[in-house]
Amino acid sequence: MSEDVEANVDTAVDAITEGIATEGADALSGLDAAAAAADGGIWELIPLVDKGGPIVVILLCLSVLSLAIILLKVFQFWRAGLTRRAFIDAVIDKVKSGDRDGAAAILRKTRSPVARTLLAGVEGAQNGGSAAEEIARVGGNELGGLQSYFRWLEVIGNISPLLGLLGTVIGMINAFQQLQLAGNKVDPAILSGGIWVALLTTAVGLAVAIPAIASLNLLESRVDLVRLTLRDASSRLIAALKSA
Repeated sequence: MSEDVEANVDTAVDAITEGIATEGADALSGLDAAAAAADGGIWELIPLVDKGGPIVVILLCLSVLSLAIILLKVFQFWRAGLTRRAFIDAVIDKVKSGDRDGAAAILRKTRSPVARTLLAGVEGAQNGGSAAEEIARVGGNELGGLQSYFRWLEVIGNISPLLGLLGTVIGMINAFQQLQLAGNKVDPAILSGGIWVALLTTAVGLAVAIPAIASLNLLESRVDLVRLTLRDASSRLIAALKSA
């Protein structure tokens, strides 16, 4: 009897030891795979794109489009000179002193949407027209140009998580179909493998949406500052034209 017990204990110990060794080997192989992926760089993402299917491809295309729009807007804002405001006081002083030609000369030399809007107002007053109407017309066009492509970023930020969720739902359906087809030979790896592939699309969708929405908010805040500056400068210019 004692020999049988000892034999059973030895067998159990051997099984536990074997399991620990197997788990350790699996963990080490997982670490090796992660290190290889890190060394492989972007090329290791290709299998993930393949597993994610067409939804991931669409999301990656939206990501490229979003990045292109962001870079385009940053370059546009930099060229537009949105931070230039020092010329406004000089222009108002020129107008108050009756030197409208001098004010117009300063505005023509300044590269800024605010300067172009004020120039339209000064030239409108010189031509006997309404400075306020010219300022409203040109100012609306300038702000509209700054806000171009904002709708694209908004659309990308809104639909990317939904596309990712759609891919996840489709992946979960496929995973449960495979589980059903397995019948009595149910392997948990089938379900877990299908789930992580399904969740991949959600992760990619969020990764595309977050930069698009964050960039859109930052760009809109910059346009809001231009709008406030334009409103203040226009009011001062109209008042100066009336008092001159």
